[in-house]
Amino acid sequence: MSTYEATYCDTNTDLQYIEPNINNYNLRRVIPSDWVSSGTTDLYYLYSAGYVTQLFNNGEEMTSVTDTPNANKEFNYNTSTGLLSFFLEDSSSSLLNSAVIEAGRDWYETKLEAVRKGSDFVRNVLPVPIYPRKGVGMASATGNDYPEIIVRSTAIIACADLIRPFDKDKGDELMAMAMNPEGTGYLDMIRKGEIALSQDEGLAKNSGIIREVSINGSTTGSIIDVRGRPTAVWDVIKIIISTAGTFTSGSASGVKYDTFISDDTSLKIDKSSNAEVIDGNFQDVGHGMQVRFSPGVYTANDEWEMEISGELDSRTLAVKHATAERI
Repeated sequence: MSTYEATYCDTNTDLQYIEPNINNYNLRRVIPSDWVSSGTTDLYYLYSAGYVTQLFNNGEEMTSVTDTPNANKEFNYNTSTGLLSFFLEDSSSSLLNSAVIEAGRDWYETKLEAVRKGSDFVRNVLPVPIYPRKGVGMASATGNDYPEIIVRSTAIIACADLIRPFDKDKGDELMAMAMNPEGTGYLDMIRKGEIALSQDEGLAKNSGIIREVSINGSTTGSIIDVRGRPTAVWDVIKIIISTAGTFTSGSASGVKYDTFISDDTSLKIDKSSNAEVIDGNFQDVGHGMQVRFSPGVYTANDEWEMEISGELDSRTLAVKHATAERI
């Protein structure tokens, strides 16, 4: 089978961020100590093992083969007969029966399946598609390809599924962080519009999101406030220092900036503001938006961008409730 569907978190750091001891929940079971000799040197049989996909001898992962094992640490489980065959050099039935031999699944594959199931669960629960954050400047602060709230929710669900067979209460407690009857889980809040995804045309974009693109280490000033209502459906405005200098309150400023907006060929290409002198007040940058610069040192080519959206997704406007009473 093949799929084009994505997984939203990794199997190590994202899971350990939710549950640092997640590796303690490896799905293994100790198999019965009823090994017998097969009649072939170093080859042993176990007829009561139960289903085995991965074998561990004193914690060490053995090698699965599809035919009769004939090399050290190889094993084969026949699903038709239920026979487990194990080849181990310099051993004996009594030594095997006194060893800790476990059956389970490969831990990486187990975690990967949990992440896949968690990703599918998130897709099924949310009423909107989930888009990747890929491309120059598109990744989140953590470097993830998907919104952090999606990554975290998927990791929570995966950890809950891995833990629940060993500790149901803890698994359910984790799951409640993503979804719960009170509607306070991360996925609940996304569904209700209380949390917006990076792709959403929400209040943040409608107010103007400022990001630092390239700031010199000597620069001490910055954009500290934004106001306005976007006149464009969507755009990213480039704001760049064209003349360096120091802006000081009480002194005339020589620091200047340019801004660029999109046209029908590309983003950040059409000059909107040209050599505007920074004065500390709200100043135009384009599309009905204004910014305010703080006093400080500015270096040529210091650059910010402002993402704007003149539209609001109704889904991101949380439903408010009021109570009316008749007296």
